[in-house]
Amino acid sequence: MKKFNQLYETIRLIIRRKYMHLTAKQRKKTIDMDDFTIISNNCWGGFIYQSYGIKYNTPTIGCFFMAKDYIKFISNIKHYLKQSLKYIDSSSSKWYPLIKDKPDFNTYPIGKLDDIEIHFLHYSSFEEAFNKWENRLKRINYEKIIYKFSEMNDCDEADILSFQKLDIPNKICFISSKYKKLKNDFTIVLSQKEVTASHEPFGNSRLININHFLNEINKKGEQK
Repeated sequence: MKKFNQLYETIRLIIRRKYMHLTAKQRKKTIDMDDFTIISNNCWGGFIYQSYGIKYNTPTIGCFFMAKDYIKFISNIKHYLKQSLKYIDSSSSKWYPLIKDKPDFNTYPIGKLDDIEIHFLHYSSFEEAFNKWENRLKRINYEKIIYKFSEMNDCDEADILSFQKLDIPNKICFISSKYKKLKNDFTIVLSQKEVTASHEPFGNSRLININHFLNEINKKGEQK
């Protein structure tokens, strides 16, 4: 069943990317900006940029954070972004007990900023990941920054609550029905038993209108 679920998720992601590519130009007409930055705990940020056909204005592309590392990262983001990204071996990861049995373990590079790890899932080498990270750091727009979290990568109720309590702007969070009692104005409950990348909304979703969400952030950014 686990292999079937992985295959199903892969197929959904392939179809999703193709649909995004075909509809990107039309979708881009619905938003008022293309200079926003998404700091995401997984690949959602990349999907959103792809869905509008715009460049990646963030270094957090093609990678994921374990939940507790992500919360720590965004809690002091300017400190962490000043650190030099360093390579660590997969077997040296502090999350080794949790990730060692995953099918993609040891197939991608892991980087470290101070005491947090970044898992560069969609990169073939650390050199590639490092260069992309450094180049995209320069594009961060702190006036129009979005912090996106979801119930993935060893996330529990305490992590969701920690994210909700953070005093940072433009937060958005996706959780499963397991934690629906934690829903608020920026926490969206997906109908699945668990959150998967292929089910996280984009565009004008039935759960949330991301186009409108971005336009509201643009208005706030311009008023500063």
